Amino acid sequence: MGDGAFPVLAGRYRAVEKLGEGGMGTVWRARDELLHREVAIKEVRLGSHLPAAHRAEMRERTLREARAAARLSHPAIVAVHDVIAQDDRPWIVMDLVRGHSLDEAIRSGGPLPPQQVAAIGAAMLDALSLAHGRGIMHRDVKPANIMLSQDGGVLLTDFGIATLEGDAQLTSPDALVGSPGYIAPERLRGTGDGPAADLWSLGATLYAAVEGRGPFHRGTPVATLGAVLTQETPYPGRAGGLAPVLLAVLAKDPRERPGETALRAALRQVALGLPAGPLSPPAESPERPPPRRRRTGLIAGAGLAAVAAGAAAAVLLTMNGARTPDPAPTGPDPRAGRFPAAPELCSLLTDEQARSLVPGASPAPMPANHQLELEASCLWEGADGAPQIRVSLTAHAPVRGKTGPEVAHEFFAAERGRTEADAGSGAFGSAGPPRDVAGVGDEAFAYEVNAVDSISSGTVRFRSSNLLVTVDLSVEKKPPTAALRRGALRAAKLVARGLERRG
Repeated sequence: MGDGAFPVLAGRYRAVEKLGEGGMGTVWRARDELLHREVAIKEVRLGSHLPAAHRAEMRERTLREARAAARLSHPAIVAVHDVIAQDDRPWIVMDLVRGHSLDEAIRSGGPLPPQQVAAIGAAMLDALSLAHGRGIMHRDVKPANIMLSQDGGVLLTDFGIATLEGDAQLTSPDALVGSPGYIAPERLRGTGDGPAADLWSLGATLYAAVEGRGPFHRGTPVATLGAVLTQETPYPGRAGGLAPVLLAVLAKDPRERPGETALRAALRQVALGLPAGPLSPPAESPERPPPRRRRTGLIAGAGLAAVAAGAAAAVLLTMNGARTPDPAPTGPDPRAGRFPAAPELCSLLTDEQARSLVPGASPAPMPANHQLELEASCLWEGADGAPQIRVSLTAHAPVRGKTGPEVAHEFFAAERGRTEADAGSGAFGSAGPPRDVAGVGDEAFAYEVNAVDSISSGTVRFRSSNLLVTVDLSVEKKPPTAALRRGALRAAKLVARGLERRG
């Protein structure tokens, strides 16, 4: 702020110290005096030189994007807890990450080993895949927005304000410094803004991490922009087996880039010290169709979030190098758990079972280019205004010293703790506290959310061996009821029985 003051936000968030400052705003370490925890708060500046109408539009878009980002729950995404409009600007309340950015790591220590960079890329790809499956583009993937935490985690930050920053980078000269080399060619041309553009930015980020500088870095922002648009990607001489992956994902034409599934497999191979294997573009256009608009807030708050992808657990980093999974076994790995591959979700409920919960319901898997290797989902919808069921799952692989079920349990426990911390915070509606439930998988908890967009949900999250499963029963324009709670629990029990038959 101009006078250096920091207001007490929403009567609960009090600043402790300034952590950093850039062209788009200031990040503060703050104390949440209601829940007695430390958080990070980004104060977003909108530019006094802009017309008032433009500032108001950008403010509302920032708030809308941040609210959408708050529905993403993943250990490789810095969680957004709250969004506040105060003093005519947005304030984004996030997890406080103790560590440093990938950009700082490159500046202080130089290029990183290819296996470690591939592990970082796999974690970031899982985070982006979850967001893309929800129709959210990051639009500002770069080394400064990837955090390496002291506990070994890798996290993507600045969801929610990235749309604003992406716009500003193309319209405000002072916002270009430090990031023009990470904007995909199609975004610069205004011809595309889908998942493939985020993957290009990720490729440029990984290139910078393994080579020590971005692939198109030049002496001035304008020259860098020109190189992105017109120059071929320089061969990454330090990248080893990661080189063909970087060259493929940095193709100028998004149709020539590998899709998320192929890119994920290649990054994991390199992280294990193995050849990346063949990389080919997806069979369909990488530009995904817009998400259906019937229920944009499909499941409110944390209820919409898929439980974290197992690959993120497998690529946690130490500050000195990658902690990689054990080498792939030649036969079935006895540590993997009962589900080495994710089952077909839409088959876990019979038509009769689904219609007993939602009259007239029929299963609708996500479109083919939404299907992720470790994350799957299926939706059962009835008529307009009727409840709907959504089931999502993630399959966790073993990592060094831990079985797949042990990894899944750690993620389950972390998710329950986060849900408990967020209960009653008032962010994006009211969330009830988690309740342990019996008879659903190996361990389970349930809670309800009454969302600000008038969509209420009952949610059950459970673990079955190495699988983490989320079952949501949601309804529009009605508060949570005992019937909604019972229906969600019944749906979860039916899904758990379906898994038992396949395990």
